[in-house]
Amino acid sequence: MVTAVISDLHLGTRTKRDLLARPKVRETLLGELESVDQVVLLGDSIELRDGPLSEALATAAPFFEDLGEALSGRRVLLVPGNHDYQLASCWLARRAPRPLALEELSAPRQGDPLDRLAGRMSGTELVLAYPGVWLGPNVYATHGHYLDCHNDVRTFECLARALVERVTRSPSNGYRTPDDYEAVLAPVYKAIYRVAQSRRARHAAQAGKAAVRWWERLNGYRGPRGRPGVGAMAQVLDRLRIDADYVLFGHLHRAGSWRVERETTLLNTGSWIDGDTPYRPGTCVFVRENGPPELRQVL
Repeated sequence: MVTAVISDLHLGTRTKRDLLARPKVRETLLGELESVDQVVLLGDSIELRDGPLSEALATAAPFFEDLGEALSGRRVLLVPGNHDYQLASCWLARRAPRPLALEELSAPRQGDPLDRLAGRMSGTELVLAYPGVWLGPNVYATHGHYLDCHNDVRTFECLARALVERVTRSPSNGYRTPDDYEAVLAPVYKAIYRVAQSRRARHAAQAGKAAVRWWERLNGYRGPRGRPGVGAMAQVLDRLRIDADYVLFGHLHRAGSWRVERETTLLNTGSWIDGDTPYRPGTCVFVRENGPPELRQVL
């Protein structure tokens, strides 16, 4: 069993830096996936913060069509992140109030956003997985957006999370279950998504986003030494008691591996965004039944 994991495609981003929207780049990636048994899209696969949902899905459709054809009946697991959180919204509403486990799998239903893409995948099974998925007895994968609850960097989302903590009187050290993280982060994601669906609000937000990016660079989040968060991700593992030898995550757009407490190795899957960070895009992690996961530069 071989699983390929990629993250942070941001298909449909307003900047047009989404590499996998380009046919030649897709062809390169799909060539690497010929012999795998399944593919995991580990969060922020589709950019749902830059425009209406329908437009984002239409932009992402060619990638999903090509992926479905290349895999020819095999399986794709999609794990939503913070930028495509709404792909899980219908399912999350249906499952309440049952506690959220570390791995929940669900097939898209008619009317779900993912159902529009599942129908384009030539018989390849598309499965929603949230908030993560076990890829073996000792390998866990999740997008990594929960780390923002432990990140002290002054990004917009970390500041918004702190505001929600204050309003809801949620203790900053009180995260113990996935539902604890969802209670604080979901309101932030839903508010950002609602803004993206309104043209008037979206134009104002895009102007504000430029100021936010400038602020993040000023505070060291973007740049050659930016994108901290490995320590915060280690806190997520500790709080959720994720007992794994390897934990794959995205979110930081910084491909690499780090050894943390509990003898766990964190592997960041990088991104497929051109010029987003000083780190080279176009990476993929291959997980096999035996041996450690392999982080490979595809582009």
